[in-house]
Amino acid sequence: MSDLALVVAMAGITFASRAVFLVWPRPVPTGRWGGFLETFPLALFVALATLGLAAPDGGPEAGIGLVAATGGVVGAVITRRSLPGVLLVGGAFYWVARWLG
Repeated sequence: MSDLALVVAMAGITFASRAVFLVWPRPVPTGRWGGFLETFPLALFVALATLGLAAPDGGPEAGIGLVAATGGVVGAVITRRSLPGVLLVGGAFYWVARWLG
């Protein structure tokens, strides 16, 4: 299989797995599952952002990753844990820190 065919096949599978939720909409889950899905965007963004908080020697590194993680938390508090709020505010903190640094 060529590299192009592999990339196209993987893109098709990825797109199909996401599009199926748009084709067959379901009601918003409640209970424990709904609570998990409500808090998941904040946890995901903070986990991704904190990967950049460790220096190569294993010590802490205060840099753009810390600013982005802080922005994710601020965005979650301001927007009541909405995914767009977490991503937009966290991303804005990141780009402002990058522009200033």
